[in-house]
Amino acid sequence: MNGGALLVTQVEHLLDEPIRQLGLRLIDVEYKFEGGWVLRLYIDSESGITLDNCAEASQLAAQMLDEQDTIPSDYHLEVSSPGLFRPLRSPKHFRQCLGQPVKIRLAEGHLPERKSRRMKGTIATVRETGVTFDIDGEQLDLPFEAIGSAKLDPKL
Repeated sequence: MNGGALLVTQVEHLLDEPIRQLGLRLIDVEYKFEGGWVLRLYIDSESGITLDNCAEASQLAAQMLDEQDTIPSDYHLEVSSPGLFRPLRSPKHFRQCLGQPVKIRLAEGHLPERKSRRMKGTIATVRETGVTFDIDGEQLDLPFEAIGSAKLDPKL
């Protein structure tokens, strides 16, 4: 695990429960260099996200991150909603979206017998090693390495 991935894991562990106590869910954490370091927190709730939710989560996160001295350098903190068409990148993301419609793009070299690498379906089951999708009434079991990208698509 590289330093950025380790830091993301530490931030997730530190903030997951406190953000849940605000009635929100921590969906994803990104730590990227974009002309300076940016720590991005994506939050969600059953009733959607407001600017007040983002402000409250941002204030809580900033306080906790400063108290724990979690981030080793100067950074900019951003808190937002992942949006309706959010990317799904981890088992946790897929579990949170079980039964929802998704667009999937196969990773290069997987299922070469398919005419297209792009598919639409719903998330049927999620395991630690992969996801089963319902695509046009048929079950397609894919290991995570076969999923090039996946995004929620509520319009499907």
